[in-house]
Amino acid sequence: MQHPTNTRIIYADNPEEARQKYLALAIKTKDPNPGVEVLKPLEDEEFDIESDINLIGEVSVGPSIMAEIRKDPPRAYVVYYLEDPKNFAESES
Repeated sequence: MQHPTNTRIIYADNPEEARQKYLALAIKTKDPNPGVEVLKPLEDEEFDIESDINLIGEVSVGPSIMAEIRKDPPRAYVVYYLEDPKNFAESES
């Protein structure tokens, strides 16, 4: 089962730009080949910009993340890795 890790708010003009900016952060992962999820909160019909807590994709975001999203909602993307513990190197388990 995959688990979301290393959630970041990335400001970009499109999903591919957000993905590239996220990957450029060179975040270390335990899974050598994690998936990357790129979501635009404003495109989720259940997302409430006024709420301090929201579920975006597979991550729950709290007040500090919501404050980041509110800085530039039209350009905000929630980006995170999806890591599978089955792929973790044995020395990491």
